[in-house]
Amino acid sequence: MKLTKTLTGLAFAVALMVGASAVLADQSCCVKAKAAGKDCSHKCCVEAHKDHKTCEKCQKDATCCDKAIAQGKECTHKCCAEATKEHKVCEKCNPKKEEKKDK
Repeated sequence: MKLTKTLTGLAFAVALMVGASAVLADQSCCVKAKAAGKDCSHKCCVEAHKDHKTCEKCQKDATCCDKAIAQGKECTHKCCAEATKEHKVCEKCNPKKEEKKDK
């Protein structure tokens, strides 16, 4: 009986953690760093940006902002420029992953 309760509790905890990680999924690290007025410090991103590329690990679905950051430029979309001025992420172009529409 104790083993069953323990395994049930463990399964519930794992399901809760997996669900929480999906909810906490967010914009790319580079976009968030740019909004904070910094450059992304992930080694994989720094290496990719040296070659003017997006990071395959962190930016699988690269947005307009990710591509501009990789090129060492500012995103030219008006909505993105306004968000960057306010130290925010443009929610229109960089939606949270659970909000992205299927293509």
